[in-house]
Amino acid sequence: MNQENKIPFNKVDQSILQDIARTLVSNNVYYCQSSLVSELFEKEIIHIEDYENFYLSDEKIKEYHNVKTKKEIQEIKDNGEDIQEVFEHWLVSNWLLEKLKDQEEPILETDLETWWGRTCTGQSIYLDNNIQELAYEYSYDERLFKKKVAWILISKDII
Repeated sequence: MNQENKIPFNKVDQSILQDIARTLVSNNVYYCQSSLVSELFEKEIIHIEDYENFYLSDEKIKEYHNVKTKKEIQEIKDNGEDIQEVFEHWLVSNWLLEKLKDQEEPILETDLETWWGRTCTGQSIYLDNNIQELAYEYSYDERLFKKKVAWILISKDII
């Protein structure tokens, strides 16, 4: 399908986004292992330093905190407001792991396992905006594309 005909993300019906995101989650998100990870932290088997993207990049700070100057960014860092709070840890496919890294999501990478550090909780994963964005970007579901409409001209003689 031609990407030029793809409906813009913000114009796609929410039920369609949820449906394609649900498919992405069912194929790429395996198990919640938050309890295991908490225990590994408590026993000091794994450490905060094992995270990639635990701290927001300067660009993400600008986006999330609506700041512009280096001084404002530094103030946010000094106040500890650049930490991404992780609520859940999930085993996910290698493909999804790479896509989440590209989105600067926290990734806990240890000798034991690698987990996605989910920064929200209390809702199904397929409702997360970043998951819906990935599902949209990599889906070729026909519902995401504009339909071609064939116009039939009816002449007076045919009726």
